[in-house]
Amino acid sequence: MEFHAPGRPGDLPPFDTLWARAAALAALEAGGSKNQHTYADAVVHHDDAGGNEWRLARIAGGRGVLVGADHECDDHVDIEGYDPYAGPDWLPWTWFTELENRREQGFAYWWDGAVWARIDYPDLIDDDGLGFLLPHLSTAERAANQVLEFLDVGSFSDAWEEGSPLVHRVLELAERGTGSEEEWRAALGGVLVFAARQDSQYVDCEEDEFDVAPALAVARATGLVKGSEAEVKPAGEGRPEGWVPRLG
Repeated sequence: MEFHAPGRPGDLPPFDTLWARAAALAALEAGGSKNQHTYADAVVHHDDAGGNEWRLARIAGGRGVLVGADHECDDHVDIEGYDPYAGPDWLPWTWFTELENRREQGFAYWWDGAVWARIDYPDLIDDDGLGFLLPHLSTAERAANQVLEFLDVGSFSDAWEEGSPLVHRVLELAERGTGSEEEWRAALGGVLVFAARQDSQYVDCEEDEFDVAPALAVARATGLVKGSEAEVKPAGEGRPEGWVPRLG
């Protein structure tokens, strides 16, 4: 999948696909296989510890929001009147306020249940950072590579050949959405047992810190396990009067 500069709504996979991949990585991180994705309160958060991050939120009514900022592509946030939130009334305004009080966001994309959309950018925005921040979730292959690279597994090594199908199994269950708890426990356990055996400079965990239980809890909370219901943020009821970005 090709990303444009600046990003376009069509660059992104459908929300459910993007959510499945992001949530699967967050589940693995919760179990000890760190890969820079965490989950809390209906939001998957990716932070590369270098000033670049995004958040993917599930909103009531089958909708979703993606917001983020890349420190190399955020000059436009200082443009007077720049407002990436000029969208539908159902956007989560309270959450947006919390985000803006922490950091100015470089982009916002929203999923209405059928398609992604964003504001029309002014010509002076050359890049919003989407193409730097999201490519690793554009395909299941890239998502799996993200997990293995953070385990410091060499490409085409015996360990890679062993670990890749294990991670792909987790991603396949996530995207399919029909995996039972037993299937999820086995799939997550397979990756975490593999991860515990890797000698990685990126995974600061002892072997006993890899645990299926918290990973499975995230899989349930994000709606990946058959029969579970994904947590959601409430939809907004209209943009508050006078609401503007960067209230803090």
